[in-house]
Amino acid sequence: MTGDFTRDSFEPAKGFTRVLMQQGRPQLDADLNEQTAIFWHYWRTFVSDLVGPYAGPHHGCGFGVMTREVISGELPEREREALRAMFKEPGEFLLGPGPYYVDGILCENKHLLAYSTHCEPGEALLTPKRNVPYLVYLDVWERPVTALEDTSIPEPALNGIDTSLRAKVIWRVRIWELPDKNAYEGGDCNKVKEHWKTISKAWQAEYRGLLRAQVSDAAEGRREHRYQDGGGFRGPQNHLYRVEVHQGGVVGNATFKVSRENGSVTFRIAAIDGNIVTVDAMGRDERFGVQAGDWVEIGESTDPSAAPGPLFQVQQVKPSLRQITLIGAPKHGDSNSRPHLLRRWDHKAGDPRKGGLELHDGAAIVKEGEGNNGWLALEEGLRIQFHKSSPANVYRPGDYWLIPARIATGGIIWPQEHGRPRAMPPHGVEHHYAPLAIVSFNKNGVLETQGDCRLKFKVPVEF
Repeated sequence: MTGDFTRDSFEPAKGFTRVLMQQGRPQLDADLNEQTAIFWHYWRTFVSDLVGPYAGPHHGCGFGVMTREVISGELPEREREALRAMFKEPGEFLLGPGPYYVDGILCENKHLLAYSTHCEPGEALLTPKRNVPYLVYLDVWERPVTALEDTSIPEPALNGIDTSLRAKVIWRVRIWELPDKNAYEGGDCNKVKEHWKTISKAWQAEYRGLLRAQVSDAAEGRREHRYQDGGGFRGPQNHLYRVEVHQGGVVGNATFKVSRENGSVTFRIAAIDGNIVTVDAMGRDERFGVQAGDWVEIGESTDPSAAPGPLFQVQQVKPSLRQITLIGAPKHGDSNSRPHLLRRWDHKAGDPRKGGLELHDGAAIVKEGEGNNGWLALEEGLRIQFHKSSPANVYRPGDYWLIPARIATGGIIWPQEHGRPRAMPPHGVEHHYAPLAIVSFNKNGVLETQGDCRLKFKVPVEF
């Protein structure tokens, strides 16, 4: 989750049940956020234990996949006409309204929805292909929403002062061609359930990368005394570093980007003229501003799961005009289609022979290592290592790791194992999946529902 946080202190393995505030102590955002995370973890676990990994109420279960056979003669003519208007193409289908739970997360479809209106860029309706079963499934994750995206979040009386942000559950219905058409003949959802772990690995690889982080003992200008974690962080301020995958794939293709402020330095774009970007407001100070030489990403959303935007290096900044001149011009159409957000990143190119970062299209190239090899120097004595794995890691855009760095100790907060930094999986973004239906095209090239894969539970007391 991007945001100007102290750190993310929630660790499920510790088994904490609540956060207890004490009188006369400083209040930290991390404490309140940990309390919320404790309850969120408890509630999701509770719901999953009751209804299973995915299910909806027996009456009013949401996300039913409806194809043209729902246009029945029993319906009034007005309803039939309305439904016919929604089925514009052979591959169209509808999603019924109602709730559905995925790994304890409530997903709600508020109204009857045509899949074509729900598609993301790069997705499209199915084209007729006979005797090929497709799985319609639900993809669920959580994303941050800031005041830059939702103007109802900030308090107007504070005159533009930024306070909190919000988290939101996002769901997307997607389609995947099932690999063995004979195994799922007739819409056998039991086969889907039986092979669910294998199927879902096609969307979220089992090995998404492991990261180690430490500070260099040999860092120039390091503190004279040694700390338990090795010391060496030389930054002038506390930071929450964010290492985020930019371009996904295996080593050789994957790249990453780094932020000192957990990706929270963002600006709303007012206008783009060639390579000059005008923003609504500059940062409140140098720490949260933009300088020449910085890398910035231009995109539509603060959601790390969204497709990454292009990276541009800043050539010049004119604070009085709120203008940022880039090396290279962003591609965009009219004011309605242009990107709306600009985010600053803090990685810099270095000498690869000394562990410095090597950049490609503005992002740092992922290089893996083991033991004392393959460490990459970020800044101020902070180093990371992408841990080599077998089978090979498949990095996913938007996955991230958080590294709190503290000047009081000259070190970082990172789990240790046998005196060495532990190789950790991504802290997020975690996607959750649920099968909805099996569909296929009939001999006339019309999409039909072969099997409803939703699970349903009965409410014990009817009101």
